[in-house]
Amino acid sequence: MTPSVNGAYNPRLASHFYKDFSVWLYHGVTRTPHRRPSWTPAQTPGRTPAKTPVANYYQTRHITTPPVPYPQSPDTPVFNTPTPIFDQHDYNEIEPLDDPSDGAPKFANPWLREVAVLSWRTALNVMRTPELFLSREIVLTVMGVILSTLFHRLGNDDFTTINRLLNFYIFSVCLVFFSSNDAVPTFIQERFIFIRETSHNAYRASSYVVSSLLVYLPFFAVQGFTFAIITNLMLHLKSRVLYFWIILYASLITTNGYVMLVSALVPSYITGYAVVIATTALFFLTCGFFLKRSQIPKYWQWLHYLSAIKYPFEALLTNEFKGGRCYFGSFSDLSPGPLGDLKISDLHQQLNSTCP
Repeated sequence: MTPSVNGAYNPRLASHFYKDFSVWLYHGVTRTPHRRPSWTPAQTPGRTPAKTPVANYYQTRHITTPPVPYPQSPDTPVFNTPTPIFDQHDYNEIEPLDDPSDGAPKFANPWLREVAVLSWRTALNVMRTPELFLSREIVLTVMGVILSTLFHRLGNDDFTTINRLLNFYIFSVCLVFFSSNDAVPTFIQERFIFIRETSHNAYRASSYVVSSLLVYLPFFAVQGFTFAIITNLMLHLKSRVLYFWIILYASLITTNGYVMLVSALVPSYITGYAVVIATTALFFLTCGFFLKRSQIPKYWQWLHYLSAIKYPFEALLTNEFKGGRCYFGSFSDLSPGPLGDLKISDLHQQLNSTCP
């Protein structure tokens, strides 16, 4: 519509209308405009009545526009643009509703109740989205069968089998770590809900972390147990199944915690995937499988101790080779990895002398 006063067209008023229309539209959607526009409509509609105290507070301080005087003669229209009276509102005058009063506790519920309620809610979310659990379970089950058929038997006592055991264990640890990357978008999607609820003091951040961990612990146990049983039975490993499962279980908890940490720091899940994959690959490179600690430059040795793959890998090797088990073969059969440049110890010579 073309701006007019009493049916008469005014080009100056029209130009000001179109110039400030976007500003009025923006402030009309957000809040009351804080500056006077260069145009004024003939009549400003009043506010919609509301029942809340805050709405009544603003309703009593509405914008008043004096009536437009009629022209004295119909032949000589008078365009008298009245200046609206704006009452500047201070939106900081009202205290936030979530601020605790003097002497009142900051949180409405105790910590244990928050953990119980959040655990129940997280468990319901997991039950409603079973693909989050089944995807990793299927990956570990299928890869366990594939690895067992590829490496076949790893129960022999020769040095060649040692090389194959090293390859199997390092791939198993990396499989556990890389299969946890699907948890990157999970916390990113819940992060906005978490920020909104914690900003209103609905619960503590520690309650959220502990409840999530308690819910996911049984699922991690099932996933680690599935992979440990399949590989141990099909490959005839000499390691103890219980210790093998505990190491995989701890690895799943570690990598899930690391993924949640990265998800809390990055802005999007694409960036989260990039950071998690890059750092996991760096951990894999410096874990000691490709290069021993003594072969890593000194300015990179701190990554060797920071690597999250180093500790479960060494734990699996200790579980496999610790004890009085004897191996035979040429030392040249060993790959120059973590077992390269071996020195024959007195214990090794003593065990070889007692072997049949």
